[in-house]
Amino acid sequence: MNTLPTTAMPDIALKARGLGVVFGGLTAVDALDLDVMGHSIHAIIGPNGAGKTTAVNALSGFQPPTRGQVWIGNVTRDRWTSHQMAQAGLARTFQNIRLFGGMTVLETVLVGAHKLFRGSLPALLWRCATARAEEQRQEERARELIRFVGLPDATVGQPAQSLSYGNQRRVEIARALMSEPAVLVLDEPLAGMNVSEKAEVSELIRVIRRQGVAVLMIEHDMDVIRSLAERVTVMHQGRKLTEGSATDVLSDPRVQDAYLGKMQ
Repeated sequence: MNTLPTTAMPDIALKARGLGVVFGGLTAVDALDLDVMGHSIHAIIGPNGAGKTTAVNALSGFQPPTRGQVWIGNVTRDRWTSHQMAQAGLARTFQNIRLFGGMTVLETVLVGAHKLFRGSLPALLWRCATARAEEQRQEERARELIRFVGLPDATVGQPAQSLSYGNQRRVEIARALMSEPAVLVLDEPLAGMNVSEKAEVSELIRVIRRQGVAVLMIEHDMDVIRSLAERVTVMHQGRKLTEGSATDVLSDPRVQDAYLGKMQ
């Protein structure tokens, strides 16, 4: 059974053309073209300061681009907000974990259901039967996703911030999946994890892709890139340096030069 109902998407789930971000006189992202295919794992890599996170912020509505255009499936706007992107089928996690102090794991995951709530505001305020039924449906869905990302049932009522670092990452992924995205953007999802945690979350990402969600991720661990990514875009000094399969990209002398010989 498919655990992740998603928004129907065409072959290209996320697309950018001529994407640029300028801060003052500094060009952080310059003329980026990107195609993230549906049902795929696409990685963006590059040395520190290459513009990866700025590009992902612009692709996901958290940083207005200075120029260029972004499509989610066949939908585009002159200027996206993060809320509009969520409505169109994009969800994301962040490099720095963003959990809400004091909220339980269940409450945190339920935050991701904001775009799915089908009750009216009066129904919600008066707690009518329709609203209660909708809340129950979303809670059952949240519990299902908590299990799906590998968290024990016992964590449901625990404060999310009390969990281990790796499990907090799982909570973030479950919260993002709660919105039933067609595109999931992960900013360094394996940062700070040990070897076994990386292996477990890498497998979770594979399962997410197999169930129909396109994944765009920033990652620094080249072993993870080799094992996960079907396509890799390399950024350097704000521009796309090259793009292709992980094998081809990581053997490119230009990529090795950009990393100052650190990619072995």
